[in-house]
Amino acid sequence: MGGTAREPGNVTPVAEANIWNDPEAAAIVLAADWDVTLVPLDVTHQNTFEQDDRAALLAAEDPFAVALGDVLDLYFGFHEPLMQRRASYLHDPLAAAIAAGGIAVTRAPRVPVVVDTTDGPGRGQTIADLRGQRHGTFDHDGARVRVVLETDQPLAPHLLEVLLSRTGCG
Repeated sequence: MGGTAREPGNVTPVAEANIWNDPEAAAIVLAADWDVTLVPLDVTHQNTFEQDDRAALLAAEDPFAVALGDVLDLYFGFHEPLMQRRASYLHDPLAAAIAAGGIAVTRAPRVPVVVDTTDGPGRGQTIADLRGQRHGTFDHDGARVRVVLETDQPLAPHLLEVLLSRTGCG
């Protein structure tokens, strides 16, 4: 999980926290000669845990689910000023669900992506070449970074089902 293609950043106007914390490392990874799937804020901001999701965890018989519901109170409070409601984005869980195959990617063009490693106001920005993507998804020749823009389903119901289906969740 990292970066943003079209959305504003979450730590600066243009940078997402994971990339901003070490843009040099991110630049090396994104420029390497292997395939990378980038799960940016563009898609993670479409996936949230809401009060009903938290209430389901708190009502579970499984101590792990209840503890997770308790911890989410902190995250809901952190996100409340930004989201204007008590909820939380599912940034890293979405990336993990995509990697594990629980959520399928339906739109993720392979495009050139670079990271601004300068010391200026753009530091940490991921610059994804999404030109022409309004007319359909297409891959740029030779690009190794897939930028996830859409998934087949929202993560919250799937994640809640997985968490509540653990042995002993009743």
